[in-house]
Amino acid sequence: MVSSGSSGAGGGWFSQMLNPVFGGMDRVTILVVGCDNSSDKGLADTIIVMVVSPKTGEISALSVPRDSRVEIPGRGVHRINSSHVFGGMPLTIQTVELLVGMPIDKYIEINVPGIVKLVDAIGGVDIDVEKRMNYHDRRGNLNIDLQPGMQHLDGMQAMGYVRFRHDATGDIGRMERQRHFLRAVITQLSHPSNVTRLPQLSQAFLETVSTDLTSKEILTLKKLMEQAGPDGIRAESLPGVPKMIHGQSMIELDADQVRQTVDRVLRGQGLSVQVLNGTTVSGLGAKVASRLEEVGCDITETTNSEQKSDTTLVVSRRGGARRAERVAEWLGLGVISVQPEGDNPADVTVIVGRDYLTKADQGP
Repeated sequence: MVSSGSSGAGGGWFSQMLNPVFGGMDRVTILVVGCDNSSDKGLADTIIVMVVSPKTGEISALSVPRDSRVEIPGRGVHRINSSHVFGGMPLTIQTVELLVGMPIDKYIEINVPGIVKLVDAIGGVDIDVEKRMNYHDRRGNLNIDLQPGMQHLDGMQAMGYVRFRHDATGDIGRMERQRHFLRAVITQLSHPSNVTRLPQLSQAFLETVSTDLTSKEILTLKKLMEQAGPDGIRAESLPGVPKMIHGQSMIELDADQVRQTVDRVLRGQGLSVQVLNGTTVSGLGAKVASRLEEVGCDITETTNSEQKSDTTLVVSRRGGARRAERVAEWLGLGVISVQPEGDNPADVTVIVGRDYLTKADQGP
């Protein structure tokens, strides 16, 4: 459950030094699980692994298909959403740790109907509904009736949008909608009007969410998400292939793809870099790309720049300047700028200048 600390007299900076947020960890792995009903042992409808770096502001999120065929400790091979039925959050955490090969530090568990309260508490969300969504399930008390196009959704409508999976894309399309929803929530959280909604939001969170995050950690996470903005969070899905196995629809995962995706998105935190050689020195771009790969960056392209530069430029293509600042620190130099470029798949573009030659000569 949510716990909170007190900051009586003598608190402030001294208290923070003794009890730093997230225990002073550089990187925190948080498992977010949405359950499909109000039962403590309902199916895990949504599974997202997040890695948060409190010091740098980096946030990455990896969605795991609910129908993924995995090994559940003590239960054998099943769809991963059954782990919550078999053993609640403890077993779900064990199962996810086994799958991604990383320890889970914290968890957030929310009943899917709780989305209604949370979305209403922040005043609704703006989402571009990509298609007509019409589905009704009396047994599951699920009524979805959405028209396509940009619109402001209340809590009930947003829950329908997130849960809709009755089309050709199935669980894959549903995870994409979860990412759209997450972006919309972050955008709405950043709206000035939500300063006055904080009491309602806090109450809705306490009523619908079970977590081992402290109150201070919850507020820190909220602040980090607001600062990153919807374009500053790298969100991807674990790739898989839909298959019918023993009469059940499952997502078959490839071990190598799982490892590569986890390394890129969670361990490397999804930091992708385009490297352009802005000098006449052959191979200098490749040298810089190799250096960045060593620290976990995903290099999307290494080529020559059309324009030559005396100074190395580090350009953020999405979100704020944090990713560019991080790359500049790794390189030991670089002038930072923020120039959003929607068509560029990289988070950061490095234009290597002649000053890097001097840096390389000086050594580390």
